[in-house]
Amino acid sequence: MSLTMHQIDGFIDTAINRLSSEAGSTVSYFYVDLRSYQQRITQNLVDQCVRVCLSRGLSAERQGDGLTVTVDLNTCFLNPNQALAYNTALIYTRTVHGNHL
Repeated sequence: MSLTMHQIDGFIDTAINRLSSEAGSTVSYFYVDLRSYQQRITQNLVDQCVRVCLSRGLSAERQGDGLTVTVDLNTCFLNPNQALAYNTALIYTRTVHGNHL
């Protein structure tokens, strides 16, 4: 078992929501504990998870028993709902906070 697209969407959605804050950033970081997927963390599991991340333009690196996942909203692949939410977050952060990301 590996990361799912639903989980990847969760990372992207959270990154979009974080963008709307006053100190908004287009880059967010997450940690995935691979021990929750199986008892033994194999290279195959790590490779599968990294491939899923890469398929949506996210980067992932092994760190201990997990992965650090980086979501860069400027380069990741958004689904249509996420693209709309991203556009709304950009407009909001520019209008309310004066951020020009």
